[in-house]
Amino acid sequence: MNWLTSRCAPLAALAALTLAGCDKGTDLNVDLPDTTAISTQYQDFSLDVATVRLSPVQTLKTDHYLVGRLADNIAGTTEARAYLNVVVGSSNDSLPSKFTAPILDSVAIVMGFDKVNGSSSTPVRFDVFSLQAPLDERQGYNSTSPAPATNTSTPLGRNIASRLDRTVQIVTDTSTTPDTKTAVADPTIRLVMQRTAAVVAPFTPAPAVPSPFFERIFNTALRGSSFTQAQLDAELKGVALEPSAGYSSSILSFGRSYNARLAFFFHNNGASTPALQRKWHSYSVFFGPVFSGGNGNTSNDPRYFTQIKNDLTSTPLSPLSDVTKAVPYDLLNGASYLQEGTGLGTRVTFKGLEQLQQLAAAGLTINRAEIRVPVKPFSNALFSNPSLIYAVEVDANNSVLKRTINFLPVDRVVQADGTDPLTNNRPATAGLQDVASTQPFYNLLITSYLQAYLTNKLDGNPASLVLVPNTRFSSSLSLNRAALDAAQVSLRVYYSKR
Repeated sequence: MNWLTSRCAPLAALAALTLAGCDKGTDLNVDLPDTTAISTQYQDFSLDVATVRLSPVQTLKTDHYLVGRLADNIAGTTEARAYLNVVVGSSNDSLPSKFTAPILDSVAIVMGFDKVNGSSSTPVRFDVFSLQAPLDERQGYNSTSPAPATNTSTPLGRNIASRLDRTVQIVTDTSTTPDTKTAVADPTIRLVMQRTAAVVAPFTPAPAVPSPFFERIFNTALRGSSFTQAQLDAELKGVALEPSAGYSSSILSFGRSYNARLAFFFHNNGASTPALQRKWHSYSVFFGPVFSGGNGNTSNDPRYFTQIKNDLTSTPLSPLSDVTKAVPYDLLNGASYLQEGTGLGTRVTFKGLEQLQQLAAAGLTINRAEIRVPVKPFSNALFSNPSLIYAVEVDANNSVLKRTINFLPVDRVVQADGTDPLTNNRPATAGLQDVASTQPFYNLLITSYLQAYLTNKLDGNPASLVLVPNTRFSSSLSLNRAALDAAQVSLRVYYSKR
């Protein structure tokens, strides 16, 4: 498409009154300054596309932690284990020492989940261990960090089951007698660590679950005049949550919407009436995103991280056990993958840009450049598509390139348009466009980046870009995965020259 640019010169007052608009110079058959024709066109460039794996994935104090084990035919068996420090409750209102004769009834780990990858009808089965030492405040943790030492010889609980399909009755209409109640989903798991046998309806039958560990904490530490963080650390330095051996039905995602806690439930035998004696109370210690879940500062959350193991054996992606390798899309039925948690990403390598580079040296201007990333329709029954994708620069061995900013090495992430491509404070992102009547897709705008790439202003061009659902320093963590229509992934460039 060709068009002309022009400027309206000042006109005499009479001309201004008689002319309705400003005619272009060539319309008047007169050559005026700045009326040179500009040719703007676009071109689609195919890309070399393959699936790679970037490791490790950031999991320290992210917005979720994951627990479980799941097998699928793409990424093999994925296992997630969570390791968490614990903090005392913010209030002492229900501390057992405030009551005359507190009697322990049960101890449970209570956690609210917001996503189940896998079966929600099969109860989860988790093992729970205590940490031998709290997670170090000065150490970094990620998806591949070694598991902290736990007291495996004396587990807090093994093979503890909890349903995922619980419901709770809520009042939906108060105009009726009695109030109308409706059953709604209760996305909470409860892992019973200790329980006194219930002999009174409606709680029978509930066999006893003995736990000398929690009974000792309740009868000694919690029945003291106070309970401090130092006392808690002396008793319980942290917890490890792991899927039980043989369990592989789902991986649960625990977020900031519900405070995870270890709750001690008890009643007061010293109350003045039988009704008050039967009333139960609780005292909790917390873990996970406790403060950030209430819009507090993430830095105040007790430390936690998720260890993620991904066994690709006997899958089409098995070569990625070596992170320097790549799997071309023609070996994956035309697909390439990107997934949070496991580090899977889609590597794209530019091809055929030599002509653009020559034109860039002669003054070519990139008006718009975008990486067009269509998603294969009906390809995601097990996982949701990521909401965003990013692009990171890598070398020929799929290692993320670094640059030094303020004396610190940082990952080279493609920056948003209008931003200095040598910074790292505004990464370019592409949101999922999921229109019901069309194929879902991402469009990653890289106009400024490509101009710098063509003019060698990146302090060295990368071998490739890898499209990923989050960067190494993102705060989000899930197992969202997209299967891309790899043959249709392309670079579209709109450019102009005089």
